[in-house]
Amino acid sequence: MTRDSYEDFAERYDWMKLDNPTRQEFFRSIFNMYGVKSVLDCACGTGRDLIMFQSMGLRVFGSDLSDSMLTVARRDICEANIPLRKVDYRELQENYNREFDAVVCLSNSINEVLEDAETLRALCSMRAVLCAGGILVFDQGQTDASMRTPPEFAPVLNNRDFTRFFTMAYTGDIQTVHIFDFIHTKDICEFKHSSVRIRIRLLDSWCQILRDAGFVSVEFFGDWDLTPYHKNSSQRLIAVAQK
Repeated sequence: MTRDSYEDFAERYDWMKLDNPTRQEFFRSIFNMYGVKSVLDCACGTGRDLIMFQSMGLRVFGSDLSDSMLTVARRDICEANIPLRKVDYRELQENYNREFDAVVCLSNSINEVLEDAETLRALCSMRAVLCAGGILVFDQGQTDASMRTPPEFAPVLNNRDFTRFFTMAYTGDIQTVHIFDFIHTKDICEFKHSSVRIRIRLLDSWCQILRDAGFVSVEFFGDWDLTPYHKNSSQRLIAVAQK
């Protein structure tokens, strides 16, 4: 059985999450543009984005492969009555007998499958549960600009009670992100370490594999403010691919 890579991290995952009105407005604009009424978050994690999508008046569904993430989601969003399932996003069509106006796969989750064939399988699975004209939205922090000099560390959060720090190591096109958490409250002094491996895939690669998966059009943005993606400067890659 594959180990749940978030088992030791799920309870602390949202500690670095801050409200981002620009990100929320991005989804509102994109969903309005494509007439989205229903959305599946196929790597929903702790469910924060499910609540955001529900607040927009959408019919919302969530799935994830991590038992520990789903445990947190079921606890934290139980009052929202959002259906949650344990599903591998490479097998969506085997687990849902309905179609969605949008499928989202956010916060680098699309890159947690490392092989080309498995990424293609995931994209085909996501496309299979989309309505005609529906959209897939995913995002990542790796960009053509940032990977010219791949970062080796990143301070993420530091406040009175908690510090989070990332270090990054590279083997070919695989990035291993080590997550170091220091809890330093009045009563607690603890150190936690977790790690995740992700595939580094940039613009040209995404264009090719999305074509191979059968998406008819793809638009790339460089930030949540809807600015177009530029290889020379963008610090985020956001894809909106239409079936």
